[in-house]
Amino acid sequence: MKKLLSLICSLALTSTIFAKDVRLKEPPEDLSKYYPPKSENYQFLFNMYKASTSFTGMLTNVQDGDWNNALKWAKALKESYLKIGKMVPKWDKVLKKREINALVKAVKNKDAEGIKANANAVGQSCSKCHSRYQISAKILYHYPSYDMITLEDPVNHSDYEVHDYMKKMTNSLKLLNIYLADGKKIKAKKEGMNFIKRFNGLTQMCSECHTNKLSEQIYFGKSIKKEVKLLSKAIKNLDKKGIQKHLGNIEMMNCMKCHNVHQVPAMLKDKFEKH
Repeated sequence: MKKLLSLICSLALTSTIFAKDVRLKEPPEDLSKYYPPKSENYQFLFNMYKASTSFTGMLTNVQDGDWNNALKWAKALKESYLKIGKMVPKWDKVLKKREINALVKAVKNKDAEGIKANANAVGQSCSKCHSRYQISAKILYHYPSYDMITLEDPVNHSDYEVHDYMKKMTNSLKLLNIYLADGKKIKAKKEGMNFIKRFNGLTQMCSECHTNKLSEQIYFGKSIKKEVKLLSKAIKNLDKKGIQKHLGNIEMMNCMKCHNVHQVPAMLKDKFEKH
């Protein structure tokens, strides 16, 4: 039993090993068949879940000495593992077919050393593939595309894609600071109010995905509305210190949090799609 416990610990560590260097490789084109917009069923992802569950089920029952159930899960693991190559032919050649067959045989024979050696080999093949493709697959197939969203500019009433809308809004912010520094009071007030209008208009974007309004409450709730109101007052009074204070608060409370969640995945997705 001590040998089996050692085996379980060893395999648990194997399943979490990833390369230190993050290298994002574009997944094979065949993988896209199993994700939106080509498919809404997530067949490949569910096969991965099944394989992972089967791996854990096999090891748990080996540890418990329940060899009948261990063999049941080993066979299920083999089925899901080999299905990977059928779904994505490019990956078929990297599967450890000999080892997965040997693993089932080792479980059947209650061979702890055989289980350890072959489960390690199979687990390593999964870890290597995940280290190369898991992040890029999540970016490409799980992360929503902003290309489907357009925002109406409350200043000029034109429709813009998200990227262009953000440029308009940040440009108003820059011009506010520039005109303040140059002593152009009327222009500073105008661009300041344009920034506020465009900032408030961002709720259009949130509601495209967050239909329960929770994100709007988090990012555009009472606290941020209070800051926007105070910023508006500071702009009208040309209160430079007040403007910087409330802009800074808005940046920390809203802009930075939203960017930390959405901006990096969006940039990576854009890079992949333009590749």
